[in-house]
Amino acid sequence: MYSTCLFCHANLGRNESVESFPVGQRLAFDAALGRLWVICRVCDNWNLSPLDQRWEAVEECERAYRATPVRVSTDHIGLATLRSRLDLVRVGKPLRPEFAAWRYGSRIRRNHVRHAINASTSAIANGAAMAVGAAAGLAGVVAGAAGSAFMRRVLVQPLENAEARLNYDRVLAHVRTPDGIVRALRFSHVARLEIVTTHDSGRWSFRVAHQDGVTDLDSTSAGPIAGQLLSRLNHRGHVAGQLRAATRLITDAGDPDQFIRSSGELRQTRRRKNSIFWDDSVGVLGLTGTERLALEIAVHEDAERHAMQGELRALEAAWKDAEEIAAISDGLFQRPQS
Repeated sequence: MYSTCLFCHANLGRNESVESFPVGQRLAFDAALGRLWVICRVCDNWNLSPLDQRWEAVEECERAYRATPVRVSTDHIGLATLRSRLDLVRVGKPLRPEFAAWRYGSRIRRNHVRHAINASTSAIANGAAMAVGAAAGLAGVVAGAAGSAFMRRVLVQPLENAEARLNYDRVLAHVRTPDGIVRALRFSHVARLEIVTTHDSGRWSFRVAHQDGVTDLDSTSAGPIAGQLLSRLNHRGHVAGQLRAATRLITDAGDPDQFIRSSGELRQTRRRKNSIFWDDSVGVLGLTGTERLALEIAVHEDAERHAMQGELRALEAAWKDAEEIAAISDGLFQRPQS
């Protein structure tokens, strides 16, 4: 079993995920044709493995790939990264997109905890909202114990109103608008967040509101700000099984991009039926909590897809050259049929 690139002689590295083929940190395989390549990280050339070392390794790669959510794919190439950081490049008919809760669970929970901590830290730093809220709570207890409607009207309600105003003006994120100005997106603007779709191009935009109006961010640049806002809105957590239900919604839609666009259309449908206004389970963006969590996942996934499209096109071009050589090479070892 070789350990260096046949083209540039660089070390191909090792992996601990494919027991029968521990060579390489990026493996490409074609289960239908029984091909297995090690892609050199230095020169990007595809090194075809010997015939007698392939079959068990190809089966292992296929099993690992199917157990890992597909990050991005074309009609011929799929790319996934295992937990061990081994890249698997799958050649052949793409699988239906699969999403696993373990992939998103730790990241989503980490984002939500971080935003909750940031919100608490901000409140402590500013002091005002936290102090007013504590005072309102204490006044409410005293008024309740005394049974005094007068105390509640004169003392508690003004404090609660002051706390609401402070939270209403809380800054959730910042965005640079097309005029080059960085604007604050406040809690008071969240009700106007919207996914906007265009049927002619099939693209979507994330519409955010600020004190000077609204700004539409196209899908290629919306990922970071949309993910940040949705993490803030979802940071209160989710019930058991909601994460699995959210990933299932994306799978049923077909892929993250289709789910994002369908969520915008769903808001419009509910708005026409007025269900946004009478259904308590529907909140910001006109989505339920599970749908909003699915939108957060889909936005992150779509951003990764945009980032990897260039790499995937290069992989597909390299595969076509490598497959032509592999077909000739394997043909030399095949016995003619009698």
